[in-house]
Amino acid sequence: MDTIGNVLQGMAMAFKRALVVDDSKSARMALKALLEEQELHVYLAETGEDAIEFLRTQAVDVIFMDHSMPGMTGLEAVSVIKGNPRTAMIPVMMYTAKEGEVYVGQARALGAVGVLPKQVQPGALFDMLLKLGLVRDRRAELRAAESGEAAEATEHAPDEVDRQYEQQALGMSVQALVSRILEDQHTVLRSDILSSHRNFARQVAAEIFQKQRAEAELAKLTPPPAKTYGRGAVFFLALALLVPTLILLATVWQLRGERDAALNDNARLVEAAQRQLAAAQTETSDLVSGMEAELAHAQSRYLTSLAAIQWAVNRDGGVPFDELPLNENRQETLESLLVYARALGFQGTVRVESHLGEFCLVPDDRGGYRLPEADMPLAQCVMIGHPQDNSDSAVDRQAIGFANFLATSPLVNGSGVDVEVVAHDRSGSVRRYPFPANLQTAGEWNRIAEKNNRVEYSLLPVSP
Repeated sequence: MDTIGNVLQGMAMAFKRALVVDDSKSARMALKALLEEQELHVYLAETGEDAIEFLRTQAVDVIFMDHSMPGMTGLEAVSVIKGNPRTAMIPVMMYTAKEGEVYVGQARALGAVGVLPKQVQPGALFDMLLKLGLVRDRRAELRAAESGEAAEATEHAPDEVDRQYEQQALGMSVQALVSRILEDQHTVLRSDILSSHRNFARQVAAEIFQKQRAEAELAKLTPPPAKTYGRGAVFFLALALLVPTLILLATVWQLRGERDAALNDNARLVEAAQRQLAAAQTETSDLVSGMEAELAHAQSRYLTSLAAIQWAVNRDGGVPFDELPLNENRQETLESLLVYARALGFQGTVRVESHLGEFCLVPDDRGGYRLPEADMPLAQCVMIGHPQDNSDSAVDRQAIGFANFLATSPLVNGSGVDVEVVAHDRSGSVRRYPFPANLQTAGEWNRIAEKNNRVEYSLLPVSP
């Protein structure tokens, strides 16, 4: 909220130039004196043509336009100003003695932000300048400073959701770590068995080579045999050949037993590793299931919180017949909604929808329509509907301050939250409150119509 206050304060410091357009010199000077008391630099023009010519080369922050002037009227001058892209965004306030809802509607339809009487009171002028952001309200700044501590507390709201995401990431890391350890153990065990087999084969080959080498050396040292051999010689010769063979067979048998024992140990280790892997997989699966349940519960709480906020802002959304739907009040509601949604970590679209009510109306003396007396019989209604039944333009239903908020607020721009403004015509407006069949008076009918003539806010989060 401090950021919003700084932006609004910066805008207020920039709005310092005003143009007063009036053919009456005394009226011009009186308004000039009031504006200079509010520290505004004031320029003067006698006619609408002079004002248009002045704006070709000069820029101002607000225009006060008289209604009745020689040549171009005030409303005609407003139409020209709003039709020029260079001057269309300058707030125009009609400054006139003319009154009536029809005139106010015509002025706003052409782009004026409102109407001030000729004998305007300084307090009313200050309030209007404050709404336009041209002056600073010291008391509001003091209240904003006192409420700063409350806004700071909302910044820690997403900690719980972040903690649950960290737990989920931790569970996934544990599962990967256990699987990796078991795979490493299996690889090491297999490597040890292959190494044992290779060592065994090398040992047998070395012993056979040593035996053969010893026999070869013995053959070199043995004298040549006589041409004839006795039984003793044949016996010793057979014994000499038999002993190495027996030794070799005994060695092979021993090594075969060691190999079988190693294979049995290997089988037991593999079986134990498989049991450990199955237990770890079961534990990991349970952990992942628990985390998924916690995540689903957190998502449910998040959606429930969004639904509660949406219900709260839509609880009293009715708009009176003669009031702009998207004015300062709805701007404050939207700003509060964005602050709370941002505290919950909301990402998505905030949709603002303007629905039209079906009012009981009668003609006024200016060619428009107005609300009749509350006790007038319902059968005397000349029109059931709304003057904007055929309009779906959001520009016709929003004040300058609301449009400036959407264009400049950091809560909307670059925040990951989009604001969509929808203006429904009569065919697209949804009737939330039906009209009972036993209604008798226009007042009863219009109380229900005002509830249907409403602004609704919807929170549409992005899909995970």
